[in-house]
Amino acid sequence: MKIKTLLILAITLSTLTFVACDDDLTSLGSSIQPGGDDIFVGSDTLSLTAVTRSFNDSVYARTVYGLLGEYTDPIFGKIKSDYLCEFYCAENSAFADPYKKGITIDSVRLNTEFTYFTGDTVSPMGLSVYEVTKPLKAFFFTSVNPENYCDMQKLLGQSIFSIQDVPDTIISSTRIRTISTNLNLELGQRFYNEWEDSDGATFKNSNTLKEFFKGVYVTTNFGSGSIINVDYTEFDIHYTYQMKNVANTADSAVAGIFRLPVTPEVIQMNHVKNSPPAGMITEGPAEKTYMNTPAGLYTEVTIPLDAIVNAAVAGAGKDAVINAANFKMLGNTEEEAKSGLSRPSDILFINKDSLPNFFYNRKLHDAQTSFVTTRSTTNNSYDFGNLASVINHYAKYYKEKGVSPLPDLKYLVIPVTATYTQTTNSSGYTVNVITDLYNQMFPTSAILRTEPKDMKMSIIYSKY
Repeated sequence: MKIKTLLILAITLSTLTFVACDDDLTSLGSSIQPGGDDIFVGSDTLSLTAVTRSFNDSVYARTVYGLLGEYTDPIFGKIKSDYLCEFYCAENSAFADPYKKGITIDSVRLNTEFTYFTGDTVSPMGLSVYEVTKPLKAFFFTSVNPENYCDMQKLLGQSIFSIQDVPDTIISSTRIRTISTNLNLELGQRFYNEWEDSDGATFKNSNTLKEFFKGVYVTTNFGSGSIINVDYTEFDIHYTYQMKNVANTADSAVAGIFRLPVTPEVIQMNHVKNSPPAGMITEGPAEKTYMNTPAGLYTEVTIPLDAIVNAAVAGAGKDAVINAANFKMLGNTEEEAKSGLSRPSDILFINKDSLPNFFYNRKLHDAQTSFVTTRSTTNNSYDFGNLASVINHYAKYYKEKGVSPLPDLKYLVIPVTATYTQTTNSSGYTVNVITDLYNQMFPTSAILRTEPKDMKMSIIYSKY
C-alpha cells in the first residue's frame, strides 16, 4: 500500500508540473495506469463562475486605525469615512499643580497622525470634532451611525487642511504628518475642574474616564480629494502651572501637557459609506468582477462540487479521490490602471457560510476550508494553489448527510490585512506565520478576469 501511495504522489506531482506549465490548457483528459497494478490517475478541467457582491457598507472592523476623508475614484465611485473613538487613561493620570494655585489652559488639541493616504495632496478639506455623549458599544461594524452616539450640536473644534501643507516629521525615513485641530479652551478647563473636584478619581483609569468623557467623533465637513489612514489619535491639553524657582524666592511658569491617546485597549470604530456604480453588482456570472475596500465590493466564486466529483467518478469510478484542484484568478491589469486605488495584497478565500463570525471570533484560515493568498505582482494574480481539501471535505460532508446532487460551493474572495510573525519551523528555517486577520480598511480595489477561459480549475483524481 505504501508503494502505491508513493507512486500516486509522484504521478500527481509530475502532472501538477505539467499543468502549471500550460496556462492555455482547457482539458487535460489524460490518465496513467502503471502496468501490472490497479492504480489509476486521471485529470480534467472544469469551469467556475463568479459574480460581484456588495458588503452594503457593513463589515466587522476591529481596528486601531482611523480612516478619515472622502475620495472619488474614476472607476469605483465615492468612498467617505470617519471614526468614533474613546481615549485611554493611564492609571491615575494627573495635572501638575503642586502648589494648588490653579493652572492656565493654553490650548486644547486633537492630533491625528498619518503616513499613508489615497488621493491628491492639494485639495482643501475640513475636519470637525464632536463630543460623544452616549457610551460606545463594541459594535465594530462600519455601518455604525455616529449620530446614535453624538450630539451633533456639540462641536468641539474645526480645522482646514490640505495634505501638502500638513506639518511632518521624518522618523527612520518614514514621513509622518500630523493634523492638529484646536478644540474649545472650555473643554480643557472642564477636564481640570473634574480632576480637582474628584480628587483625581475620575482619571484613575479608562473606565472611570468614560463616565465623565466618552470620546469624540472625527469627521470631514467639506472636501473630497483624499482619504487618510490615521495611525494615531491623541487628545492634548496644554497648560501652564506655577513652580518655585531654584532659590525658592518667586514663582516660575512651567508648561505642562495632559495627554490621552487612542490605543488598542479602548474602542475605535470607522464609519464607512461607499457609492459604487450600480452596474458593478451582478446577479449572474460576469466576465469581470470587482473587489473594493473598505466595506465595498467582493467577489463570490461558485465551485460546481457535484460536477467536479462526477468528473472524477466518470474517470476513475465511484471510489475516486481528488488529489489536486488548482485554481487562480487573474487581475485585469489594463482596467485596474484606470483606478486611483492600490491593489489588495492579501485576500481571504472562505466559504460564504463561514464568514459571519470569522472576524468577530478572531479566527484564522485553516488551510482546509479557508485560505489566504498573496497577490503576485509579477503577473497580477491570486493563486489559491491546491483546493483538493475543500472538495474532499464538502463532498464527504454532504454525502454523509445524504444530499444529492451535491450543492455548489459559494466561496468569497475578500481583501484582508494579515499580521505576520516570524517563527522557526521544525526544519530550523525562519518562516512568516499569520497571527491575525482583519478586514482590509485601507482603500484598495481589483478587477478580476472571470470569463470562462480565465476561470479554470484543473483537477487530478486517482483510484487504487
